[in-house]
Amino acid sequence: MVAEPRTHHPYHMYEAIMAQPEASANVARDAEQIASTSVEKLNAARRIFLIGIGTSFHAAQIGHLLFREAGITTQAMHAFDFALYGPTLSPEDVVILVSHRGSKVYGIEALKRAHEAGCTTLLITGQGEPVSARYASYTLKTVEQDKASAHTISYCAAIVTLAVLANTLTKHRTGTIAFSLENLPELLKTCLESEEQVQTLASQYFQARRIWLVGGGPSAVTAQEIALKIKESSYLQAEGMSVEAMLHGPFQCVEPEDLFILIAPKGAAQERVAQFSAQVRAVGIPYLLLDDGSNTKNNQPYQGAAAVVSVPSTYEPLTALTCLLPLQLFTYYLAIQKGTNPDGFRLEDPRFAAGSKQVKL
Repeated sequence: MVAEPRTHHPYHMYEAIMAQPEASANVARDAEQIASTSVEKLNAARRIFLIGIGTSFHAAQIGHLLFREAGITTQAMHAFDFALYGPTLSPEDVVILVSHRGSKVYGIEALKRAHEAGCTTLLITGQGEPVSARYASYTLKTVEQDKASAHTISYCAAIVTLAVLANTLTKHRTGTIAFSLENLPELLKTCLESEEQVQTLASQYFQARRIWLVGGGPSAVTAQEIALKIKESSYLQAEGMSVEAMLHGPFQCVEPEDLFILIAPKGAAQERVAQFSAQVRAVGIPYLLLDDGSNTKNNQPYQGAAAVVSVPSTYEPLTALTCLLPLQLFTYYLAIQKGTNPDGFRLEDPRFAAGSKQVKL
């Protein structure tokens, strides 16, 4: 639900985006206490499942990669699939639900299913008293509820919380953490310095027929998340996927009136994204490049880009946040250019308001 509706900039979405650096520090500090109380259960788990819906599912996918970086095997599943088609569970399993408000039907059903199977259950959610908490062995509360329906700060907070859980577990097992979060707030502040640039880019490309976002690993998840945010806030056509998925069919429907955004920080997928940039350029479609300084000014992606948006360098799983913030701002300014309300989920349109009442989320 949107509180205190606004009709012009700055919308609630903008304020949430800009609050993320400070929030990341607060969330990391607060999460450490609950993480330490649940670490024995996590350590004893036969399997760890990370589940969510929409943006929260994207957070679960990033959580899977954060745990992987820490040497811990997990499985990310959509809460709908977990509730209706999930694996047979046992008390030796741990299920972690990510949910902005803890109130969605299939998030609740998924956690209830795990609870009834005797699993240890963790809920990562925003402030408040979520219904799903009744099925949670541990509840990790992050930030005040997003006032915009296009969630931003709660996504960042969930990822930070998952990073704390991964670090706590690997430290319990090995005595060391997988990655430091100490300088994350400063990194995120640096990311927000791209605001003027991405505002200009939004004014140049808001009329694109379709916006394609492509990356690999955590950047593939970021591509999906930003595509979702574009759809929610400006109602533009946008698709996000892994670079390899893009190469096997979807590229055949692109047109010169489209825009590509290539998310290419240092990591295992970077070379493949570089190869793909040549294909985009050959077809005559402009692309923007998200770069952490590892793409040299002489290489193909950098040379061919219509613009390069720079982000600070960090551990690859944490690029899910550093590459995220400039694209959240780009998304926001697309909505400003289109004249839509990025907070409202299109519910100011009577058709969509009526439609939203037909299916309970």
